[in-house]
Amino acid sequence: MQISALDHVSLVTSNLERSIAFCRDVLGLRQIQRPPFNSTGAWMASGSLEIHLTVNPHGHLRPESKIDTGDIHFAVRVADFEATLKHLNAKGYRDDAADGDPKRLVLRLNGPAPYLQAYLLDPDNHLIEINNAPPKIT
Repeated sequence: MQISALDHVSLVTSNLERSIAFCRDVLGLRQIQRPPFNSTGAWMASGSLEIHLTVNPHGHLRPESKIDTGDIHFAVRVADFEATLKHLNAKGYRDDAADGDPKRLVLRLNGPAPYLQAYLLDPDNHLIEINNAPPKIT
């Protein structure tokens, strides 16, 4: 088997409208057509990246709103990291926010990775990494 690309990330949400607003207003995704599944949800996209939001009362959500950069997460790459930080700051995200604050931003500007990283939580405590990693050559 040879995987050519990651197709989508699926996230359970406890409040669909709140998650749509986060994906749209914070991550800059747009809502796209979703097939008529039996469950309630929405699909969000930017370029080839898709996030599939699903309301699932039995789904797994992270109970704490603390950022652990070593925990399960997905990462998105941005072209302009500095502009992204300005956008996040304008939305209220801060690296000096207290641990557990829903607007906390954890920055790794001199970490072991060869690129800049920022971590934040969505409204359901899903961990998201934003980085300026160079495109991978395959």
